[in-house]
Amino acid sequence: MAAAEFVVDLVTDPSLGREVEAFDAWRIRWFLDEAADDGHSNEDIDAACTHLAGEGHLHEVVEGRWFALPDVPGGPA
Repeated sequence: MAAAEFVVDLVTDPSLGREVEAFDAWRIRWFLDEAADDGHSNEDIDAACTHLAGEGHLHEVVEGRWFALPDVPGGPA
């Protein structure tokens, strides 16, 4: 199986009331380790995801832990 198949997990999003494909810093770190050693720590990745969530580029499913792509209009319900 390819590494990308393990990068997300199903997490219940309390604001949507359904499961979403979400990721955390550990999964990104694992994926990057498979691709290349870039030197970014889990803390760096978590801070970047939190920043992107604050700008609306990501959705913070569980504060400080799980992130997902924002829901798109007309997406799966």
